Amino acid sequence: MISIILFCAAAFNAAAQQAEETKTLFGSGKSQIGYFVNPSCQFSEIAGSTVVLPGVGAGIILNNNISLGINYRFIATENTPVGETDTRLYLDQKYTGIKGEYILFPEKTAHLNFQLEAGMGHTEFDLKDAYESGDVPTNDASFVYLEPGAALEINLWKYLKLDLGVGYRFVSDVTFNNLTEKDFRGFTYTAGFKIGIF
Repeated sequence: MISIILFCAAAFNAAAQQAEETKTLFGSGKSQIGYFVNPSCQFSEIAGSTVVLPGVGAGIILNNNISLGINYRFIATENTPVGETDTRLYLDQKYTGIKGEYILFPEKTAHLNFQLEAGMGHTEFDLKDAYESGDVPTNDASFVYLEPGAALEINLWKYLKLDLGVGYRFVSDVTFNNLTEKDFRGFTYTAGFKIGIF
């Protein structure tokens, strides 16, 4: 389904660009490579709690239409998972992945992009900052995740874009204490900036 949407979007965008030529840094109609960093903040429900996942990414943009990059994010909130009896512990989770985007009508002030991120996640328990000492379980778990989504992108300035996106995180089979992949799947809501040369 995602492949069909991306193919239709690419065909529609290519047809529209024949009528409206986009100017690039190196002249009209020539290849352009841009670079960016991407600080962001994501909100999602994991293990029964709403969590905040700040992150950072970096990548390249080809001809203003295709973006390829890497992302890293982690849970910043100290939430004890539902069902865990030791409230001194919180779920420490990190995500590292690669991300691709197809950008529709990038010359417009506000436009859409379709996103696909895939990578590895890692989860374990850690002790909350409010506690100076305590026993922390040594078990952990890793998993693969896939996160398709779409975002409204706004050109704020020549070197700055704002992204407001929604996605869904799919997770491979994983068991961690009494948690499974069902506890890690769910909708994601992300706000971020692209800062760079486009």
